[in-house]
Amino acid sequence: MDDRLLGVSTPGRKPRGRALLSFLVAMVLLAVIGATGGWLYGQRVADRRAADGGGGGEPTQPEVTSEPPSGEPCREETEAAAENAGSPGGLVEILYIRTEDNKQVWICRDTAGSIFYQGYVGPLGGELREGENALFLTTVAETAGGYLATNETDDGTTIYSVTPYRLTQSTNGKESTFPVAERRQG
Repeated sequence: MDDRLLGVSTPGRKPRGRALLSFLVAMVLLAVIGATGGWLYGQRVADRRAADGGGGGEPTQPEVTSEPPSGEPCREETEAAAENAGSPGGLVEILYIRTEDNKQVWICRDTAGSIFYQGYVGPLGGELREGENALFLTTVAETAGGYLATNETDDGTTIYSVTPYRLTQSTNGKESTFPVAERRQG
C-alpha cells in the first residue's frame, strides 16, 4: 500500500515547493509585524514631537505670571467654567482638535498656568451645554505627547488622552480612539 494514502511520512527529501511556501509565508508575517511596530513607534514619536514643539527634550513648565498667555482666547463658556472653579481667568487655547465624527476638545491655560479640558460633541459653533453635550474638566496633566484629562464619576473613571493627532477615551479599561480631522496649536 502507498504510504501517502495512510498519511505516513516517509524519510527522505520533501518537495521543495512546500518548504519555499512556508519560508515565504514566514517572511510576509515578519514584514507585517515589523511594519506595524514601526508605524506605531512613529506615531508615538510624532505625538511627542508635536507636544514638545518639535524638540526632543523634556516639556517645560509654564511660567506663572499675571499676564495672559499668548494665543487665541478660549470659548466664553470655558472661561466662565474655569472662573467658577477658582481660575484667575485669561484662558487661551493651547490645543484644539476636532475628530472626524465632530467630537471637539479645547485644551486651555489660564494666567496662573493651570490647564483645563473642554469637550463638546456637536456641530461647529454649536452651543455648549454642560452635562448634555459638553464636559469641562479641571484635572488635566501635560504629558510628553499631549494632555490627559481625568473625569471621576459614580460610573467609574474616564481618562481622555488628547494629542494633535488623536483623541483616546478610556473608561474602566475600555478604550476608544478617534482620529483628528482638524487641529490648532497655540
